[in-house]
Amino acid sequence: MKERIAYVDAAKGLSILMIALGHITKIGNPVDSWMSSFKVSIFYIISGFLICYTGSVRKRSFTEFTTKILKNIGIPYLTFSVIGILFKTLCVYLKNKPSELVFETFQRYLYDSIFLKGVNSMWFIPTLFIGEILFYWIKKSPKPIKLLYTVAGLFSIKLSDIINTALSQGGILELKPGDLYDNIIRLTNAVCKGFSAAWFLGAGYIIYLYYRKIKDQRVKLVVGIVFSAINLVLSQINTGVDFNQMKEGKYPYMFYICGILGSVGAIMLLDVISSYISLTFLDYWGRNSLIMMCTHTVLGMRTVAYEGWKKVAFIPEKANLEYICECLVVLAILLMIEYSIIEVINRWLPFLIGKSRNTAN
Repeated sequence: MKERIAYVDAAKGLSILMIALGHITKIGNPVDSWMSSFKVSIFYIISGFLICYTGSVRKRSFTEFTTKILKNIGIPYLTFSVIGILFKTLCVYLKNKPSELVFETFQRYLYDSIFLKGVNSMWFIPTLFIGEILFYWIKKSPKPIKLLYTVAGLFSIKLSDIINTALSQGGILELKPGDLYDNIIRLTNAVCKGFSAAWFLGAGYIIYLYYRKIKDQRVKLVVGIVFSAINLVLSQINTGVDFNQMKEGKYPYMFYICGILGSVGAIMLLDVISSYISLTFLDYWGRNSLIMMCTHTVLGMRTVAYEGWKKVAFIPEKANLEYICECLVVLAILLMIEYSIIEVINRWLPFLIGKSRNTAN
């Protein structure tokens, strides 16, 4: 088994922290625009790094590759979907809401899980699964197919708009609003996001082939700073990016440019920093990113942290420096809560994430 790469876990940690902070901030601001430009794509690119580093596509058959993915992310998706559905339904019941609303809540989250939309932040897991399976197929395909997807993958999110338009009222395949329509939209959106994930996975795979040849830390530092600076500027131009909502921003082509520049820039800087100091904090959240993805919104921990801090402090209504600082305090509170959840799962309930006590962190 190959050793873990310090900057890879740190990059995953940075990703999940930006995702969590993005779920806390509610007012559009420059920090959100910057984070949204690459906070999801960096996770896919890192996955591409790891596939290249471990040689998992080359070494494993399709069955072996799929089985490993199902164990690593399929089991957590299943277990936390069940927990999330029951938790959300119980919350509505305890609020003494009508039985019809309780059933609607249960049905909505059940359909979200079955049709791969996922409960809250768990939308990410099916897209990663679809992306990795699709990437395996593309990697094993002839070169013309690889080249075709290099271009076609850029339009996967746009494809979802076309499908949604075709299925909506007045569209070519017009369907009436309801369970059938909603479930088809849930599934097609998840698949299209998975197609986009496969594109970033492929980008990460190719980038790592060249990145591993760079030995001079000074080169990584300079390029990392330049890439990050360019991404910072471009992210303020291409605002309104939201991978989950399938929004590429004002200029869709910048969505992909920023995704690459921001991710590679951050990876390079973390690589350089990790050679001088230990990135224990980011490493911890990177290694446990899946648990945090499955709990911080699904179990309402984000809301507990935010509303709890509002009771004892003032959170501005205007997106300024004070607002960002207050949101960072909320993030710190959330991390303290999540740390407890992560330790409980790793020590006593590792089966929830498809691990045994011997292999859990």
